[in-house]
Amino acid sequence: MTTPRVLVLDLDGTLLDSFPHLLSAFREAVRPFVFRPPTDEEIVATFGPAERGCLERLLRNSELAPHDAASHLDEAHRAFLRLYQEGLRRQVRLFPGVEEMLQCAEQCGWHLAVFTGKGRSSTMLTLEQFGLLPRLGLVVTSDDVPRHKPAPDGILVILRHFQIHPCQALVVGDAAADVEAGRAAACRTGAALWGTFSRRSLLASRPDYLLHQPGDLIPLLRNWPH
Repeated sequence: MTTPRVLVLDLDGTLLDSFPHLLSAFREAVRPFVFRPPTDEEIVATFGPAERGCLERLLRNSELAPHDAASHLDEAHRAFLRLYQEGLRRQVRLFPGVEEMLQCAEQCGWHLAVFTGKGRSSTMLTLEQFGLLPRLGLVVTSDDVPRHKPAPDGILVILRHFQIHPCQALVVGDAAADVEAGRAAACRTGAALWGTFSRRSLLASRPDYLLHQPGDLIPLLRNWPH
């Protein structure tokens, strides 16, 4: 009898090649309310909470915005969701090799789960767009837990849901926060180097496995240590 195992995956930058579109949506959503558009680095520095929280951080950044910019948070959030949805089909895709990796995980009896920093509405929209939702046993977003990554809250929810010991879980993501969250939950971790925005910080987070492409997961999934 196969020991139950769970593969916990990040979404943006891990399953989906979505960063150019995501960064553009953030930038355009705040553009009317700031002195200058935020750089990619300034946007990524806000990541952790769901999108509304990221937008608030941008609007409260005194180097970017006037003191009253946060009063436009609702408008910026609505604009972000509209821009994100409009470009999702045209500008976002699964990374090459992700489908084969997911098929291998399913064939080898792994449970599949997503823990993402996105909000629930945009997450569900994205998963449905790419036909991923029926394949996932659980989806946890930043809206669903008290603390976002790098806190382990979402991973702990997943472990409890599947009643799986941390040693039988593998957490894979493209950011240091993914690795730190996995380690805090006592799970083994994999660095998705194919999608990372900051390779240096991801490597510095000391993941257990360096994964240069989604296919690098396949031998691990087939020969997972017990």
